[in-house]
Amino acid sequence: MTFPQPHRTAGRLRPLLMLPALVTALIVALLGPAATARAATGGALGTPVHLQVTAATEYGDTVLVSGSTAELGAWDPARAVPLTTDARSYPTWSVDLLLPPGGQLAYKYLTRTATGAVEWEAIPNRAVYLSGSGGGTTLEDRWNVTGEHPLTAVFTAIATTTWGQSLYVSGDLAELGAWDPAKAVPLSTSYAVYPEWTGFAELPPNTAVRYKLLKKNPDGTVAWEDGPNHATVTPPTGTLVLHDSWR
Repeated sequence: MTFPQPHRTAGRLRPLLMLPALVTALIVALLGPAATARAATGGALGTPVHLQVTAATEYGDTVLVSGSTAELGAWDPARAVPLTTDARSYPTWSVDLLLPPGGQLAYKYLTRTATGAVEWEAIPNRAVYLSGSGGGTTLEDRWNVTGEHPLTAVFTAIATTTWGQSLYVSGDLAELGAWDPAKAVPLSTSYAVYPEWTGFAELPPNTAVRYKLLKKNPDGTVAWEDGPNHATVTPPTGTLVLHDSWR
């Protein structure tokens, strides 16, 4: 009886064993020009931009950004780019983007409620030049603020309290705690002026502010005053003095 010769079988299989190497070589040859082009332009198809904005929002709201490029939706709210936040970073929202280099970028933030209502910032469009030199750009913004120096706000309030209670103010700006009682601004009083309380905060100029008083009890519970939010607009410069009474 004659058995098949092993060397003949191995000879017929050798082309099949070489096929993966040939496929790999073909892929490298096809992708080589694209890889070379990416290396020549800094390894990316655009300028890396890290956008972050401090914005206090209502529950269910989303912060987005739109602007003058297609990547930002070309000012179309339906195509605006959403930013994200979490319990640790709130009220800071952020997103990482690749944007066309070598030109002026105009952009603005907006919020969208759970029902789809859109609100744009009330300030002029923001603008930045993206040089395209290969490095990334970080833009740190504040909702409705164009970067001027902050001013001092003085909160005065008439409020009676029980033993151990303390009075605070919180609002829709990060400086006022972004509606978080744990980050609210404390007000103080004394035997000479009680029931008048006073507190201070550094606020951005030319900015709409909503705020409310709250009381903290010795056991840690919180009571907010009734009625709608107080509202004001900070002046361009100087000191803002606010007088309120507990409702």
